[in-house]
Amino acid sequence: MRTCDTSSNFNGLGMNARIVSVFVLLAVSAFGSFFPLLANKWRFIRLPSRVLALIKQFGTGVILATAYIHLLGEAQTSLTSPCLGGVWEDYSWSSAICLMGTFTMFSIEIFVQHLVNRKHRKALAKEDRTENDLHVYFDNDSKEEYQVQQRSRSVGSGALARAVSQVPSVPSIAQASIVHGSLGVEEESKRDESKKGEETLKKLTSLFLLEFGIVFHSVFVGLSLAIAGEEFNTLFVAISFHQFFEGIGLASRFATTSWPPNMRMVPWIFSTLYSLTTPVGIAVGLGVRHFYLDNSTGTLIVVGVFDSFCAGLLIYNCLVELMAPDFLVEMQHSSGKTLVTSYMLLVTGTAVMALIGKWA
Repeated sequence: MRTCDTSSNFNGLGMNARIVSVFVLLAVSAFGSFFPLLANKWRFIRLPSRVLALIKQFGTGVILATAYIHLLGEAQTSLTSPCLGGVWEDYSWSSAICLMGTFTMFSIEIFVQHLVNRKHRKALAKEDRTENDLHVYFDNDSKEEYQVQQRSRSVGSGALARAVSQVPSVPSIAQASIVHGSLGVEEESKRDESKKGEETLKKLTSLFLLEFGIVFHSVFVGLSLAIAGEEFNTLFVAISFHQFFEGIGLASRFATTSWPPNMRMVPWIFSTLYSLTTPVGIAVGLGVRHFYLDNSTGTLIVVGVFDSFCAGLLIYNCLVELMAPDFLVEMQHSSGKTLVTSYMLLVTGTAVMALIGKWA
């Protein structure tokens, strides 16, 4: 194995600028990640739903480029570094670990779908049992009414009165049909709610993993900026744009998702977490600037493995959970103009973030 760096790349210059970068990136990240949420909540800056939907497509492109260029690309650079050598040279580990991330996301989705389907089947079985019990009840009631009518034909009016008085009061057939109708509407409503709950659970699972993949990467971005050498100024500007557009991409998804009442604070927590990770990474990097080796064996392997895995999560998320539902399902009845505009914004977001990847 070849030797990697044994000393930090930190040159000791521009310490004030590095400290300022903590607060600048906090502000930039917060603006990008909170603006879509605020625009969806505050009346004086509220954006039309169509505008938010278009911003969402731009954000999807940003996330897609983040996965391919910023995560997978950087992972390939780390895991193919000449200083690693050995087993790392013999195989395309970044692609393999990315594949593991994709299958992990797919496995989680299968598991969640199985749980949801099982819960749904149990609910339907319970409804069917209730409906069958009601059918038996009303069928027995109708039979009793029929027997009373038959007896009334064979006896006199006095006997009829006695026969009727001996039978318990039951709903008529007309009442039964009304009750059945109302139950049918209620069951249909419950099934619709159950279906919405399934879709919400799948969407929330996707968003949780999306947040995880991006936030984890942001920590390493902050560490890299903190100990950057002569390239600090260029990297600082590039990362500022990186954090802003990535925040827009995440928060536009949060803003256009229907959150359950008990989870209304989750998107705000997610945006806060995203806003803090890169500044915290910079602060930690400055604290360990004389000890953190960004080109050491351990750092290259850790960063490469996690970037590859998170890339797999984001690639699956973007293609299967974001792009496919948006363009192949939600927009199947949209006008050609809406479809083309959304597609162009998707491409623009991808291109912008891919370009930023040249420097950050």
